[in-house]
Formats: sequence, structure tokens, C-alpha cells
Amino acid sequence: MLKRFPFGPLEPDKPLSQSRAYNVLPAANGYRPVKSPVTFAATLAGLINGASYVSSDGVSSMIAGTATDIYRYDGTNWNSVLGSLTASVWRFSQFGDLAIAVNGGTPVKYDLTAGTAGALGGSPPVSDLVATVRDQVFLAGDPTARNTLGISGYNDSEGWTAGTNQCLYVPFPAGGDIMGLAGGETGIILQQNAVRRATYNADGVTWWTFDEIASDVGCMAKGSVARAGQLVFFLSEEGFKVTDRNTVQPIGLEKVDRDFFSLYSRDDIAKMTSAVDPRATTVMWAIPGIPGRIWCYDWTLGEWSTIDTSLRAIFSGFTSSLSIDALDALYPGGIDSIPGSLDADLFSGGNPLLVLASNDGAVRTLSGPNMAASFVIKPTEIGDGMRVRIRGARVVSDAVQGTVTVDVRARAGDAEHKVVSGGIRDNGRVPLRANGRHVGLQVDIPEGAVWSYALGIDCEFETEGAR
Repeated sequence: MLKRFPFGPLEPDKPLSQSRAYNVLPAANGYRPVKSPVTFAATLAGLINGASYVSSDGVSSMIAGTATDIYRYDGTNWNSVLGSLTASVWRFSQFGDLAIAVNGGTPVKYDLTAGTAGALGGSPPVSDLVATVRDQVFLAGDPTARNTLGISGYNDSEGWTAGTNQCLYVPFPAGGDIMGLAGGETGIILQQNAVRRATYNADGVTWWTFDEIASDVGCMAKGSVARAGQLVFFLSEEGFKVTDRNTVQPIGLEKVDRDFFSLYSRDDIAKMTSAVDPRATTVMWAIPGIPGRIWCYDWTLGEWSTIDTSLRAIFSGFTSSLSIDALDALYPGGIDSIPGSLDADLFSGGNPLLVLASNDGAVRTLSGPNMAASFVIKPTEIGDGMRVRIRGARVVSDAVQGTVTVDVRARAGDAEHKVVSGGIRDNGRVPLRANGRHVGLQVDIPEGAVWSYALGIDCEFETEGAR
């Protein structure tokens, strides 16, 4: 007899959920591999977080912050552009040709065209949250006014005089501290117990309207806020949520929320960072550690997965443009040895990236050989109450490398009793010899194996009887 066990969606919160998957990404009816981290930029010791932006002249810049400095990567080295700072967190937003950076103190700016940095002018409020909404900068996070939103002057990131050029300071008497901001044509203000939408009014009187689109639900972690177009994702006290700027919907309910909260303390959650993969419909939340874990949600499929790797932070951006010094290092033979024109895209950067910062400051992308992947089917009865004899299995995948482990038990609550097979044979079959009433299976695909999909496993068995 033959029974197929599909590698179903990652839903550990459901009591009857039978499958788990590790170091993979969701795909239609199954999973696809994750590339291993590859270092692509010089190590920056103490890196807290970073961002990448493309200026109006088409040149991209990757910047990052440590506890004391803002750095720019020139394609070979990290160069400090502003020092003597005190920071425990960094968040960024682009406003024209400026990158606005906040760290819990006075906001700073990096000029993407001039390559210079300094304090943001106009006496802006102390902030650790920033977003660009239409033609104005939103700031929040002043510890002396934690429920207050600061809005810059119109088309002026350094206009911070209330009542001048549409600059406003808006305290919200209900909803608690502001925990997140998201920009776009409208703004999203995430409080501890409310979600508000900011809509611009060109009436010359009120300028902005703030509508509460959800009450009694809000954001619990500032680093959990990630934006993809109109969608804004965040972590609430109830679990993972998304808003389309009109309603708030759960995305982890009865899927991963309970499992997530069972694994981490509030201190762990406070250290999370988040990013959207610019080449996929996937948002990721990273809990730092050695290893840390990335929780991935594909909003098109509505499915989850996890990736275990050592990291400090995660952010999305673009490859940096190369400086003349970097070109000299890459092509020591001189200008005649450089392939193509200096105006080529190869040197101007701008390719979208998902960036992982490791705990030692190495900057990496998921672009190497496939990571080792595992799929686990929990023990379940497959013989209508009778004992079964397992004869073999076939992995429903284009992987030609891997092992299958069978776990057979008389009762579901018994201790594990595993029998490890050999590898996948040339004919695709994995021979197995085991018997029991409850059968569990594990598929392990090694690091570096070439494969593109994994859908499930077919188990060959015979029934023995009801003893």
C-alpha cells in the first residue's frame, strides 16, 4: 500500500497539524529551498542596523549604524560619515536625496548625493521612529512625549516649528505609546492599543485627519513593523497582524502565534528586526542569536516558514555603487581592464537585496548554495488501527540527495523509536525496515544539494494486524 504525506503549511498552533518544515520558504503545495548566507560586504563591527537607498541621480548607497557612528559602504570598505553618537537602535527613511536616521536621540541625515552626514536641522524631536508620508517626515519616540507624533514642514524635512509650513505636533490621548510608523500616500501610526491612519487634507485648515481603524489592538515591538506597498505588517500582543490601511487582520492566528510566543521573552522580542524581501512577496521577522531565527510569511500564499541562521539584524535595500577606490581594488590592472563602461549598472548598484547582518558585523545575502532543509511528519496512524510494516519511501521532490528517518511507535505518546535509512537511491526509492502503529517521517536534504521543490513523501507499507 502507498500513502502520501504532503509537506503541509507550517501551523504548529493547530493540535492536529502533522508537518513542520525548517530552512525553507513556502511554495504552491509545498516548499522551495533557501540559499545560504554569503558575505558580500566588509565586516562592520558593532553594526546595529542598516538601509540602502537610490538617489535622484541613480546612484545607490548602503549605510549602517553602530553605537557611535553612521557608516557608508563604498563597495570595498565601510567609511564613517558621522561619529560621536550614542545609539542603541537605528531606523531609516528616505526623504528625497536624504536618508533620515533615528536612534533614540537627535535625528541625523545622510545626503545621498553629497555623501555627507550631520544632525537633522530645525530642532526635530528626539525620536526612534521615522517614516516619510507624502511630502513630510513623521517622527515619534520621544521618551518625554511617547504618545506624540511630530510632522515636519511641507516638503521640508528640517522644518520643525509648530504652525509653520504645516508642521504639527499631535498628541493622541488614547491608544498608548506610539510603537511604529509606516509611510506612503497615507501614514500608519501604530500605538500600543490602537492603529490610526493619517490622511492629508489640502484644505489649508486641518492638513491631516487621523482615523482610528482598529482599537484594542496595537503594536508591541517597534522592530516588528515592515511595509510592502499599502500593506503594513506588525506584531501585536495577540500575534502577527497586517493592515491594508482600512482594516487590521490576523496572519498568525492558529498558525504560528502561540508557538512564537512560547519561544521568546519580551526582551527577545524587543530586539527583533523586520524586512520585506524586495524580490518576493515575503515579509521576514528576525530574532537575533547564534543561531537566530527568521520567521517568514508569504502574503500571497498566506503561509509561513522559518530559517535558522546566526544574525543580528535584517534589512532590505540595494547593492551599493562602487567608488573609484573600490574599482582600483577590484581591477588592479587599471581602467583598461574594467569590463564595459564606468556608467554600467554593474558599478552604479541598485540591485534589490535582502541583507542579513551577522553578530560579528558581517553583511550577507541569501545567495549561496541551498541550506540544509528538514521536513517532519509527526507520528500518526496509517493502518486504520492496525500495525504496519514500513517497506520504503519516495520523496516527492526533485532532490536527488537526502535521507529519510522513520519513527514508529505503538502509541502516539511513546518515546521516539527512530530507524535511519540510507540516502535516496538512483531510482528515487529509499528502503526502510520498521513496524509499528503510529508512523512519523523526517526528510533531511543536505546543505548544498540541488533542488527546487519539495511537496511531500510517499510511504510504502503493509498492514500486520491489530495486536
